[in-house]
Amino acid sequence: MLYIVLPAFNEADSLHLLLDSLEDVCTDLPHLIAVVNDGSTDATAEVISRYATRYPSIHPVNHSENQGLGAALNSGFQYVLRHNNLKDFAQSGEPETKKETEGQTEIPDLVITMDADNTQPADHIPLLVEAIRAGADLAIASRFVEGGEQYGLSSLRKLLSWGAGQVMSHFIPIDGVRDYSCGYRAYRLALLAEGTRLYGPQIIQSRNFSGMVELLLKVAPLAGTVTEVPLKLHYELKQGASKMKILATIWGYFLLIYQFKRQRWSSVEWAEE
Repeated sequence: MLYIVLPAFNEADSLHLLLDSLEDVCTDLPHLIAVVNDGSTDATAEVISRYATRYPSIHPVNHSENQGLGAALNSGFQYVLRHNNLKDFAQSGEPETKKETEGQTEIPDLVITMDADNTQPADHIPLLVEAIRAGADLAIASRFVEGGEQYGLSSLRKLLSWGAGQVMSHFIPIDGVRDYSCGYRAYRLALLAEGTRLYGPQIIQSRNFSGMVELLLKVAPLAGTVTEVPLKLHYELKQGASKMKILATIWGYFLLIYQFKRQRWSSVEWAEE
């Protein structure tokens, strides 16, 4: 089963385009799309509701107020684990046996995370699924491998993305990883369940965009194989201003390094904005 977790905050102008693309790309795959409305103040909730009526594979998850990217992903992961009957495994380490669905394309149970602003092309999903099928536990859509590109980003944002990878690979190298900050990833569901068992349901404690790096640092050591596939990021398709607070995100990266080196993951305040 393919699960897609979409954290969405004020993405009404772009979300419908992405949901249409996802349904087209995933039409032959058994899938569920958990769209987490993170306290949006625009029409995001209405878009999700309308598409959930049209497509039974789209499931709304709602936050009454904005809690940040990390909390939205946590809610999406918990929804998926409950749907897959792996919530008990995340607590006890004893997974339940699941039956395969007849007549559907067989794929491992996996979770794909991606941005809801339609800048990360849905047609890259087969590359990520194939990487998991081939044996990876974690696959990252990367701008920094051969074939990867990024369009429409400012020089500052490009520098931040490249610099984050350089800093992280120096202090906390992970075999097979160049793109530490991109949130377009595929995880074996059992990997996320094990991470949740170890760190609790709030596996991501950071509120800002450094939460994607935090998640990577926590689950990559649990993975047997981590790989990357090329990503062509189209940031010029984004509607509206970026929600990233650059200084807070940079600060979050350095605090994550501190946490990792000191093994102080319980210190929530270190990764707050």
